[in-house]
Amino acid sequence: MPATYETEAVVLRSIRYSEADAVLALSTREKGRVSAIAKGARKTTSRLGGRLQPGVLALVSIHEGRGDLGTIRAASVIDAHAGLWTEGHRLQSAACVLETVMRVMPEYEPSEEAWHLLTRTLALLARAPAPPGPARLDPLVLGCQAKLLVVSGLLPLLTVCARCGAGPPLPAFSAASGGAVCDGCGAGAEPVEPGALAALAQLVGRPLSEAAEALPRESAAGTERLIGLVLREHLGVRLRSAAPL
Repeated sequence: MPATYETEAVVLRSIRYSEADAVLALSTREKGRVSAIAKGARKTTSRLGGRLQPGVLALVSIHEGRGDLGTIRAASVIDAHAGLWTEGHRLQSAACVLETVMRVMPEYEPSEEAWHLLTRTLALLARAPAPPGPARLDPLVLGCQAKLLVVSGLLPLLTVCARCGAGPPLPAFSAASGGAVCDGCGAGAEPVEPGALAALAQLVGRPLSEAAEALPRESAAGTERLIGLVLREHLGVRLRSAAPL
């Protein structure tokens, strides 16, 4: 039978539907990623519209219908992450994080680790200073993406060769083989930018709040590339917000 449940949720994406409705992708604490329609949310008189913007943490009531698309019956804001809306770089960085969670986390598979990672990242971004470079290379963005690899069981080997187990130097990377590779096993692998393996390991191992210290500026693009190679190989995902591989 159809049922209604209440859960904490972060809006990942909002798509216009009909004249006044919106279809939302939500990361929920109770059920993982779900989709739901907010009827009338785009009307100027709607109480739902302002409470269901991307990046907002809300308590929502969702009615499950017969299909995969639920209906949002009510919503109240827990944390609007207001700082995201006061600085353009914060909003752009948050958009990168929201896209990553939406593309990487499967539907209806709740993960307490992924939930806490998402909400923690948004809270930090809401008060973060502007980093040098583009939003996609923000240390908090790459730190969140690196830790999502752990949560998803996709973290590659970074300190030993994924093919033979040899130690450094590891000048290449093969997502298909499971990580970094040595000179002798490098056939068909991608060259690794200097410092990228160490930077990715640091982002994984250190608290998210220390992401800026863990990621040297010159290693940001190479780290993003490693993350992208893993997501493409294992999930078939290419993030729109990331640089082309």
